[in-house]
Amino acid sequence: MLAFARWIGFTPFVLGATDIGHTWLPLNFGNREWEFATGTASLNGMPIILLGLTLVVVASALDGRKWWALGACVVSAMLVLSVLAGTALWGTNVPLALGAVKGVAMTGLMKATLKTSVQSVVLPVILAMAAYHTFRAFKTG
Repeated sequence: MLAFARWIGFTPFVLGATDIGHTWLPLNFGNREWEFATGTASLNGMPIILLGLTLVVVASALDGRKWWALGACVVSAMLVLSVLAGTALWGTNVPLALGAVKGVAMTGLMKATLKTSVQSVVLPVILAMAAYHTFRAFKTG
């Protein structure tokens, strides 16, 4: 049953990763609108990846699969770096976006900016904690 749960965890992980990867292609660095929208969309998709990764980690830990824990640790660490890099790219465009929008559209932009700001703080912390705990599970395995 744990093996089934572990493999089911791959479903949201792969779907979330595919969704985020799709937002990045084709690359269009230098286009401020693309950079802002891609950063926002990427952070919006991260909870799905986190959910799948968590299911894989918990099922692997309960099943005693310590090498899966190491793999999850590496993936979590890479996701922390990805979120930080994406946040830096997104953050450089926030002032420009806020200055370019007027009227009713400002409400939607403010909501998106607030949501992405919260995600850019919470997600790296949670992913770093996941990397730490999965590394400990690997060492004590």
